Amino acid sequence: MRVARYLEPGRLALEDAPVPDVRDGDVLVRVDACGVCGTDVKTYLRGHAIIRPGSVLGHEVAGTVTASRHPGFAEGDRVAVGPYAACGDCDACRRGHPSLCSRLGEAFAEPGGFAEFVRVPRRLADRVMHVLPDGLSFDHAALAEPLACCVHGLRVAGVTAASRLLVLGDGPMGLLQAVLARAWGVASVLVSGVTPQRLDFARGVADVVVDARSEDLAAAVAAWAPTGPDAVLVSVASVPLLEQAIALAAKGGAVNVFAGMPKGETLALDLRRVHYDEVGVVGSFGYGPEDFREAFELLAAGALPLDGFVTDRVPLEDVEAALRRGAAHEGIKTVVVG
Repeated sequence: MRVARYLEPGRLALEDAPVPDVRDGDVLVRVDACGVCGTDVKTYLRGHAIIRPGSVLGHEVAGTVTASRHPGFAEGDRVAVGPYAACGDCDACRRGHPSLCSRLGEAFAEPGGFAEFVRVPRRLADRVMHVLPDGLSFDHAALAEPLACCVHGLRVAGVTAASRLLVLGDGPMGLLQAVLARAWGVASVLVSGVTPQRLDFARGVADVVVDARSEDLAAAVAAWAPTGPDAVLVSVASVPLLEQAIALAAKGGAVNVFAGMPKGETLALDLRRVHYDEVGVVGSFGYGPEDFREAFELLAAGALPLDGFVTDRVPLEDVEAALRRGAAHEGIKTVVVG
């Protein structure tokens, strides 16, 4: 089979690799769609502390079962596949933090989504693989993983139907947060960003959209929510923006550091806001199996306004060009198709 292998920052190669063996409990899936993620882009540009050269990137997978030794899946099933699954047994899992499972790396979709086939081990098949209904496209099914991360992020921030939610960032994850909030019936959503095409999409889902290139964010927030937003999702890797988020949050509100911040950066935290105003600063990383299930069920139900979200579909041999376009913030979501 063909794989797009990450060799070093700035370089991928299309190579031949053996189709993974299917062992007891495993499922072999032909990759029909794999989303290009911001983590893929960052790894391609400058490397990654965990993802080593020689790896196959891509983890937002939907496809077709071509061989199965798992009782729950049969050849021909169309499926969405999570790239990892919590073990359910470690200390973090027992404490209700599956996204922090100490054994996440033990089982993964092998070798990665930028390949013609992936082997799905039993733990993933049991917990984060679901059969698509007829009306759900592979393109949208491949959004299950990033949407699951958004489900987790909104939950950590305490978002409810009564919340006023501020989303800082108009990248794919920020836009998915707004889409999810709309599906949850969140009271009001403001999205702030800087990319025209993405802001156009945001106008179809958010109550208020701020073009941070030309508008004053603090003034716009004050007009929208005079006492401040109840929750803020910081979906841009910017410490100054995080500091502004803490200043803008309502008393009793929460700020979620959703984006991975640059290594070595520190935060000047106004502790009066934390103590006297009870503003919470939290973080979220990844997803748990229940987050993935909820995301999948929302996609399967057709409950999300996603028209226009997938802006590019490219073959495997064009992955590198797609990563470069992602780095330039072109389009919204690119899907690699089989």
